[in-house]
Parts: sequence; structure tokens; C-alpha cells
Amino acid sequence: SASRRYRELSTPWGMSRFFGAAADSASESEDSYDDNTNAVVENKFAAYDSSSDDEEKREVRSEKVKRYDELNGSIKRMKRFMRNNDWVEVVTELKAYKKLIDKAQKLFRKQGGTPDFVVTQFAYLRKVVEDKKSKKGEAKLSKTASKSLNQLSQVVRKDCQQYRKELERLEKDGLLNFEEEQQPEEEPELDEEKDLDEDEDGEEDGEVGIEEGAGKGDFSDDWSDEEDGDEDSDSSVDIPTEGIKGITREFWVKKTTTEGEKKKRERVQRERKKEKKVVADKKSELSAEAVIKKLKDIEEKRGRRGIDKREYINELKMLRGKAKETATRLKIETLLATAYFDISLNTGKAMPMRYWKECMAILDRILDTLEKEKNIRLSEDEEIDENWEEQELDDEKKEGKDKKAPETIYIHGNMFSFVSRLSSNFSQSLHEVDEHDASYVSRLQDEVPLVGIIARCEKYYTKLGKGDLLVNIKLLHLTHVYYQYKKDQDVFSQKNSSRGYLMMPKPLFTEQKSIVYDLVMHLYHAEGARTKTIALLCHVYHNCIHNRFMEARNMLLMSHLQDVIHNADIESRILYNRTLAQLGLCAFRNGFYGASLDCLSELYLYPNRIKELLAQGVTSQRYHERNLEKEKLERMREYPYHMHMNLDMLEAVNLMSAMFAEIPNLAKHGKRKVISRSFRKQYDHHKKQAFTGPPESTRHLVMSAGDALAVGDWEKCYKYLCQLRMWSLMPHAEAVQEKLKKQIQESSLQIYLLVYGPQYCSIDVKQLMSMFGIDLKVAHKVVSRMMLRGELLGAWDQPSGCIVMHNEELTRLQHNALNFADKVSQYVEMNEKLLDLRNYYKSAEYQRSKEQKSQQSKGGGYKPRAYSRKGQMSRTSRY
Repeated sequence: SASRRYRELSTPWGMSRFFGAAADSASESEDSYDDNTNAVVENKFAAYDSSSDDEEKREVRSEKVKRYDELNGSIKRMKRFMRNNDWVEVVTELKAYKKLIDKAQKLFRKQGGTPDFVVTQFAYLRKVVEDKKSKKGEAKLSKTASKSLNQLSQVVRKDCQQYRKELERLEKDGLLNFEEEQQPEEEPELDEEKDLDEDEDGEEDGEVGIEEGAGKGDFSDDWSDEEDGDEDSDSSVDIPTEGIKGITREFWVKKTTTEGEKKKRERVQRERKKEKKVVADKKSELSAEAVIKKLKDIEEKRGRRGIDKREYINELKMLRGKAKETATRLKIETLLATAYFDISLNTGKAMPMRYWKECMAILDRILDTLEKEKNIRLSEDEEIDENWEEQELDDEKKEGKDKKAPETIYIHGNMFSFVSRLSSNFSQSLHEVDEHDASYVSRLQDEVPLVGIIARCEKYYTKLGKGDLLVNIKLLHLTHVYYQYKKDQDVFSQKNSSRGYLMMPKPLFTEQKSIVYDLVMHLYHAEGARTKTIALLCHVYHNCIHNRFMEARNMLLMSHLQDVIHNADIESRILYNRTLAQLGLCAFRNGFYGASLDCLSELYLYPNRIKELLAQGVTSQRYHERNLEKEKLERMREYPYHMHMNLDMLEAVNLMSAMFAEIPNLAKHGKRKVISRSFRKQYDHHKKQAFTGPPESTRHLVMSAGDALAVGDWEKCYKYLCQLRMWSLMPHAEAVQEKLKKQIQESSLQIYLLVYGPQYCSIDVKQLMSMFGIDLKVAHKVVSRMMLRGELLGAWDQPSGCIVMHNEELTRLQHNALNFADKVSQYVEMNEKLLDLRNYYKSAEYQRSKEQKSQQSKGGGYKPRAYSRKGQMSRTSRY
């Protein structure tokens, strides 16, 4: 605009630029400039104006132009002070600059925010101060200037924090490049074909410093775009170079740019951008030797203290785009995968999801390369020196010539290590996500591509013939698929399931082919007891969730795993507990309530430790000391939430199975013989209560059902059990409830005959059938079984269809014999417990715990006390 051009010419630099006669004035110091000089210059301009004062009109500026002029003036003064190292004045001017910003806040709010040139000045000040301190130029300053520089550094840091979001946006757009402002540019020669609109090209955005003693200088303004306001940016001004006589009225009149000039300027800008892009592409091209050298430099940075791991990854990504050879790219990919795993190393947390997905994509590309290139492979578990560097350099030298047959190129790396770490990071990330949130489900969907990569890695090792690594990768594959339920493999979902699951021995390994079946068949032939144990447990678990109880039970019994599992590692024992629990649930669904009780009774010997035994959490102990280290280990072993078994269902199944064995036992033997201690304890507590309200909880419902079963009321018992919440979670609930109903009817008939049978002389079978809702076949089966066991003293009368009771009182000798038999059974049970305790004291686990206690007791004796983290750490550091 005319007003801006007038202000530029009203300065000594403008005079030295445009007037040859006034060139000597530019050599004077900038600090000698004052208001009197401005007045003299203004009078000179007025003398050469071709028009009279009457014709001139007064210029009216808007508030926006005024505020922007004040801010730009303050910016120029700060830059001039910084060039002169006058940091005291810079601090003073910065205070004035911030006051101007406060005055312009109303204008900024109307415009929608603070302008970019206002915020950029703070970033420029921060850059200049940091460069000044990094060059240690502060030591050459005076004490006052040094103090002002430190004060300026603190103030600018706070101001940049205030405009943090705006600065991040500008830096992302690439608008915070101050390299051109740090070094003064050479003076461009003024040409009549060029104008001052070159600022639009983006090449002269910075203010060019002026050297002392220069006669001419190009003083371009950074903020000219903001200062122009609403005026047309396409306007241009031709600056004459003849001297002061060349300025006329036409100089101040705004010129319009034609369409041809606009198109020409745009064409020149496009050509310049193309030239810059070509130059950048040429610079980015590197030879194979340069890429290898750069890769070695980057590789040496790994493991150093203070290195930025994310910057390390970015350097590898940039180098990957410049690498041409396949072997080099594969080497970079392996380093990238290792760098991603290093991000979460020693942090105790899983890799961020974004990095995890990028790492999975890298492993996918590595497998693609290994499958396509037959002469390139990873070193895996072999000790082989890398030879990819020499091979690549030889290929580059022999380019265009006849090449020999390619040799095998080896690169350090282990595919199983990459995949296993990726899998462990995935499992750990599931622990960090809220299991009741939708993000857990979305995160769980990433397991499908993970299993795909594991399957591809499995094929790769099969092709190489790596037996040990193939076993490990198949075992990893098995741990991701053995717990998955397939409806088409379920026994209850098949067509022949209407006949029920018969209690008949079937040949092993006859189930239909599946992924789990193929994996375990290969692992059974592998070496190593642990591998076979885990494969067997996973196979049994898979059969249990598909309701193949007989196959699962026979496999577990034939392996005799229950005899040696106490010598296995903790992970194997946890998997054994989970398999045993799943086997108990499978037996309950198939109607084998005695087998279900046998499986679950071992787990519920310690009902307060059921979460730890199944690795599904940590039980909060109210009256015991907390061991934080032990809790930490328990949480590390915890299974993801989608693999958890419902503990309420487990408890309900255990109590119902125990009820069918314990209630008839109470009716027959009273309290002398105990089958399930956990059920008997809870049932006795329930009976001692003076008043019991309506049952609500799982435990209360089962106890109330036991009361109804004890008096033969099977309908009430069945009603209580149908109110359990577990039925909404159990598959094939209707079929299971039908089997449960038949078992309740048979148990009610058995208990009724045990309690009230001695009071009858004869019992009509039809009456029993109507009382318990059973048919003749079931009634005949139950009564005959009781007669054979000696539980019911009677005989069948076939013509009349009655049961004739034989009520004979026992003699004193018979009573004593029965009591003696009970005592002997108690002694046998006690001896078995003592034998188990003796074997435990001789076991390796007891010896390890004994050694730990002896180590803790050193140095002053072992005294049990409350948990102290400080004391525990001190003992750990000493021993």
C-alpha cells in the first residue's frame, strides 16, 4: 500500500536504497536514528510532490491496520536490538509487545484467534535465545546483558507454553523455519522486470539482516501479508533507481495486475517448485555403500543411554525408503521390529496399539520377503555370520555384467522370537484395557491377524525343516485356538445327540479333524515333557468345551498326569487346574454328577484361593498380611478376561453335584461319614440359622434345594435350582435342566425310601411313580440298585407289583460291627492324609521353601512382622 511504502521510505535505510545522493547516510549506526531525521526526510518528500496539498486527501486507517502496524513495528525493533546484542532493550520491547497484544485482544476475538505472525515471533525469540546460549556467547556479554538474556529465556518459555497449540499447528505446517533469518542474504540486483511481490513465492519470507557500511540492502518485511489488511495482494509497485527526482505522483498510485501477469507469475512459481523437488530427489538417492554405512551408524545407536527410541524408528523408516536391495530392506525391517519391541522394554506395560499394528505389518512384510526370495533367510537359531553387505556391494559392482548363481544371504533374526513377543504384548495389552468396555472387543479382534501370522510362520519353518522352532511355533499357535468354541464340533449340536450322551467307552482320537487336532498330533511326537503336557491339557480342554466328556476323561486318566503334575512348573499347574474345572463342568452338562464332584472337589478344598488356582485374579484377604510381590506375580500370570470361567457357575455346579451325594449320605449314615466337606460345612451353617428368608444368592438357593430334597419334595427342589443365574450362561441349558430334573426325581425316591422305608410293610410301585413323576423302568432301576447295595431291606413281588419290606432289627453285635467299620474307615483316611503330608515334607517344593526361610532368618533371627516394603527391599539387597 502507499502508506506502507511511505513508511519504508521515511527511514534512513529506505533513503540509502533508493537515492544515490543519500547513500552515505546508511553507513551511520542504527541507534543514532531519531525523530528529527524523520522530520527532515518527510520535508524532502513533500518538496518533490507534484500535486498541491489541497489535492491530497487525508488517509483514514482502520483499527486492524493500526494494531498490525504497531505490532510489526515492535517486531522490527526487537529484531534490530537482537542483531545488536542489546538484550536489555529486547526485554523492554518484549514487555511493550505483550501490552500491544493485550490491547488487540478484542480485534483478535473478532477475527477468530491470534494471527500467526504474532505467535511466530515468540518461536523466533526462543530460537534466537537457544542459539545464543548453545554457542556460549553469553560468556562474552556483560553482567547486565547476561542477566537480561536469562530473564528473556524464562519469559519466552512461558509465552511459548501459553501458545503451545498454535505453535504445534504452525510447526506441523512447516511455518516455523527460521534458517534464512539466521544468516544475512546477499543483496539481490534490482531489475525492472521484477517487482516486490516475490514475497508470495515463500523464498524471501524472512527479514534480511543489514550489514554495517552497506550502501544498498534488500529490507523485505516478514509480516507484509498481515500488514496489507483488506487490500489487494496482487498490487505491485515499480521502484525507480534514478534517484530522488524519479519519484512522482504515479509512484504512490496503486497499480492493477493484468491476467497475463498473474498467469506468468504462477507459471514461474510452479517451475521453481518442480526444480526444488528434482533437487530434493537427487539428494535423497543414495548408493548401496552409503545406505550400508548409514545403517551401521543407526544400528550402533541402539542400547545407548538417553537415545530417543521414536527418533531411532523414524531414521530407520526414512532409510528403508532409500534402500534398493531386498536384503538391505529385510535387514532394516528386522531392526525396525526390534526397535518397536524396545519401546515397551523394562516399562511393565504393553506396546501402544498403533506401534503394535505397525510391528505386525512389518512381520507380515518380512514373511512376504522370505517366501518370495528363496536365497534370503534369517539366521534363526544358527550361528551364522551376516553376508548381506558384501552380496549387495557385489551386485552393485556387477550390474550389467553376467552374475553367478546367487548364494544364500543370511540376516540376523529369529522369526519365532518376533512372533512370540508380539503375542505376549497382545496378551498384556488385554490386561490394560477395561474388559467391560467396547475397546476390549475391538482389541480382541486383532487376534485374528495375529493367528494368521503365526500360521504363516509355521509354514515357513515347515519349509525350512526347523524341528525345534516348528514345535515352539505350533505350541504358540495352540495356545491361541484351544479355548475357542466351534458349534459344529459340539456333541449336543449334532443330529444324533437326541439319544443322549451314552456312558460308553469310545476309541481315542476319533473326533473330526480340526486345527487343534492337527497341532496336538504333531506335538505328541515332539521331545520334552512340558510340551507334551501342555498339548495334552489343551486337547482335553478343547474336548470339554465341546461336551466330549468320555474322550477327555479317558485321555486324562491314561496319561497319569495327576500323579506328576505337582512337579511341573506353575503355568502348567494352572492350566491343569483350569482343565480340571472345565472337565467338571462338562461332566455336569452330560449328567455325570459324581464325576463332576470328583473334579471340582479338589479345587474347592481351598475355596478362598479359587481365583489364584485358575489365574483369574487375586482374592482380597481381610485378616491376613498382604504380600505385594506375590500379588504382582499372581497378576502377571492372570489369563485375559475372555478366557475366564464364571466362578458363580463353578460354585453352583460344585454345590449341586455335592448335594446329590451328600443328602442321601446324611439320610443313610447321618453325620458320621462326610463326602464333601465344603458342602457339609455350608449345609450345617444353613440348618443352624433360626430364621431363613427367601433364597437369593447361589449358595442360599442350593441349600434351600437341599432342604427340599431331604424330605423328598422334588418339585420344590427343582424350582429352586431353576432360579440360579448360571442358566443364562450355560450352553444347551434346556437339555441340562431336563437331565437335572431326572436326577432330582431319582434322588428324591432314594431318600424317601431310606427315611420312610422301614415304616412300611409293603409299598406299591404305582404309588411311588405318581409321587415322584417317574415311569416304571426308572422306579425299578432305583429300587433294585438300593436292594443290591444293602440300602433297602426288601424284595420284589412281581404279581402284585409291590415291594415287600423285611423289617429286621439289628443285633448288638451287628451295631458294634458297623461302628467298628466306620472307625476303621476314619483311621484309613487319617493315615492317607499323614502319608500325603510326609511326602510333601520330602518334596523339592518344601525344601525350597525351607531354604528361603533359613535365608530370611539370617542376621538377627526370623521374626514374623507386618509387611514393610522398605524392610523387604533391604533384605533383598543384602541377600
